[in-house]
Amino acid sequence: MKKFLALAILFVTATCTVSAKLNLPTKRIGNETFYYYEVKKNETVQDIASKIGVNKDLILKYNPSARNGVAKKQLLFLPVSEFDNKAQQSSGKKALITDDVVTHTVKSGESVYGISRTYGVTESDLLAANPSLAYGLKTGEQLVIPSKASSSSEIVYHTIKDGETLYGIAKAYNTTIEKLIELNPGIASSNLQADDVVMIQPNTTKDIIVQKDIKQFIPYVVTAGDTYESVAAANGINVKVLKDANPEVSKLKKGKTIYIPRDAIDKQVVNTSTMTEEQLENSYKDKFDEVYNDVHSPNKDNSISISIILPFQTDMKNRSKNARDYDEFFNGFVMALDSVGGNLTKPLNINVYDTKLSPGITDSILSLDALKKSDIIIAPSESDQLQRILAYGQKHNIDILNCFVAQSEDYISNQRSMQVHIPSPYLNASIIEMLRTKYQDYELVFLDDPSETSKEIYEEIKKYANVSKHPHKTLTIISDLTGKTLSKYLDPASKYLFIPANGKETFINKFASGIIEAKTMRVDCRLELLGHPEYTMYLKKHKDDFMAMDTHIYSRFFLPDNAQARALNSKYVKKYGKPSNSAPNMSVFGFDLGMFLVNAYANDITPGDKASAYEGIQTNFFFERANNWTGYINKSVRIINLTSNKEIKITDLND
Repeated sequence: MKKFLALAILFVTATCTVSAKLNLPTKRIGNETFYYYEVKKNETVQDIASKIGVNKDLILKYNPSARNGVAKKQLLFLPVSEFDNKAQQSSGKKALITDDVVTHTVKSGESVYGISRTYGVTESDLLAANPSLAYGLKTGEQLVIPSKASSSSEIVYHTIKDGETLYGIAKAYNTTIEKLIELNPGIASSNLQADDVVMIQPNTTKDIIVQKDIKQFIPYVVTAGDTYESVAAANGINVKVLKDANPEVSKLKKGKTIYIPRDAIDKQVVNTSTMTEEQLENSYKDKFDEVYNDVHSPNKDNSISISIILPFQTDMKNRSKNARDYDEFFNGFVMALDSVGGNLTKPLNINVYDTKLSPGITDSILSLDALKKSDIIIAPSESDQLQRILAYGQKHNIDILNCFVAQSEDYISNQRSMQVHIPSPYLNASIIEMLRTKYQDYELVFLDDPSETSKEIYEEIKKYANVSKHPHKTLTIISDLTGKTLSKYLDPASKYLFIPANGKETFINKFASGIIEAKTMRVDCRLELLGHPEYTMYLKKHKDDFMAMDTHIYSRFFLPDNAQARALNSKYVKKYGKPSNSAPNMSVFGFDLGMFLVNAYANDITPGDKASAYEGIQTNFFFERANNWTGYINKSVRIINLTSNKEIKITDLND
């Protein structure tokens, strides 16, 4: 006896639609119930299909031998599940987009400005929809996002409800899992969180191949010596399943026809609009990561490919300062590769291109086929070149590192943008969050400077204090502040945080001695100073003053004078013949970035994953998406505390 194949694969081009249960007897075979029909004399498959009211292809799918014709008394099987109304496919009608309320849960470090830009609405519209914002923005607060959708295919937003799945959302909005992943690279099937928001483009469906395990039934004519056990063993099936398929045959006799169930895979080309939520989940749940990588990481292989596109201007005698900075950055990057290269388990490809500050040359570089294999591209600060490279990354699904521009909003509209320096709105919001928590029992003392324009963060903190009723007062500094004058404004046994209007050194000279004197005079009070990033440039001259004032400087980066930094500088001088004198130190920046990238990719960690967080010498990297559909921003904010105990402590607000 010939052994039948235990597995078959079918391809059909359309879903067979059925609408009613059949008036046929049934039998239980294994764990499934089947209708069966006994063929009458001279009947054809088409006759039978018309008689019982099903599609001919449905009969052939489960009874493949019928393609060669059927014989009198032959049994044909059809699973009852094909006719179960609960399993019917949906109509595939377009989703009706209503004015469902979209809510956004405020995350730590977010601002009204940032939220409004993320959703493409105005601040005034956001304020109008949320009157409570007049009292300040609070972490965990839920904001109503004004609706913008005006057609059934325009982008809309959806707030995820408890228990919702991607498959249910796709079904409700008549879209595909691929489209949801494409628009929302920050989501995954396993990490949906209630109150998260996703971007959706309704009524965007596609044809896909749906795979389903089925049983087919193959007629077999018994030969001499056959038993249920021998036939079952020869076909790799369970004896009970074989007997269930042939309950009227108690003992096998030569010449008797029996039916052998065999496992098969049915593959159908269907449109996602016709699938139920359960069918969508069954089709995608085991291959979600594969689909995600196909959408967002099509260039992946078992190597690390980093491309650096910068205007080094190597052919020019009088190069710009930016070009010299890029040199130092690249030199530091190479030092990072030297330090970890021997430990890599994957091939590392570094492609370096000089744009020579020419948009035309930049375009030529972007036309190279080799560039499409990049895992990530490091882009320059020059606007026209940066925009070209960002557009390239969006088109080819390659992450673009914006390393040198802080005041950029490209991350909002470009999923592939990775902004190394935290944008000002998020920086400001992070500092305000620190004041709201760590300094909640401090009175804020605003030091106004009428001779200079105040920093944006200063005005933002003032607004926060007024709206939230955080205790505060304002002192206008016209001439040098004295300890005696300041002491008049200090209550006994109280805590104060002084916040200067700007980071000018001339302004520091006006108030520093007064705060230092007041700390000596008023030992009952705790006095501290919030320092602006510019203060790091004055450390050689003012370090003792900053320590005496117990100063907390916030900054996107800071290079400490420690053994690690000195050792790196010594290696740099030995390798390149002269020290790196840029501020921030571009060689250390290149080193930190190289270490971050290579460690992430070497350990199969996407640079935006939380596991990729890296503490550098001068710069920390803690990338997060601003929202599910935006690019990445580095959320790192360093706090450099120069203490009255003559110590320098460095922490990160993300620690």
